[in-house]
Amino acid sequence: MADSTSGIIKTIVGVFKNLFKVSTPLQSISKEEILIGSKFREGLSAIDIASKIIERKKEIGVSIGPLPSGAQNVELQMEVIRVEEIVNALITKVKVEVAIPPGTKVVATGANAGGPIVVQGATIEISKGEGIIR
Repeated sequence: MADSTSGIIKTIVGVFKNLFKVSTPLQSISKEEILIGSKFREGLSAIDIASKIIERKKEIGVSIGPLPSGAQNVELQMEVIRVEEIVNALITKVKVEVAIPPGTKVVATGANAGGPIVVQGATIEISKGEGIIR
């Protein structure tokens, strides 16, 4: 009885610790790193993600072959479907918004009757941008 009570208490304490765990803030990425790095990103692939999950299952000893009866492993098929639906939702439903802070440098070029002109300045208000994930 005492063992089960202490086990329950340890479980509850563990749950509370995880509830109030302070997350590590993400490191800032410079605009140059974003611009250069985005060119090398492959994009999301449901099959690649599902394959990696199935491979990780194999690492921890989960059977990824046919069932002992010889039937197909439905759990692996569900893993693929699950990841396909998540990736599809990310690609079709996610909205990406960015805020451009005041003071961001602006350089513009143009022309008028007197010839070409170059304008330099800075934003004076917060601007908003939108994008998509791929």
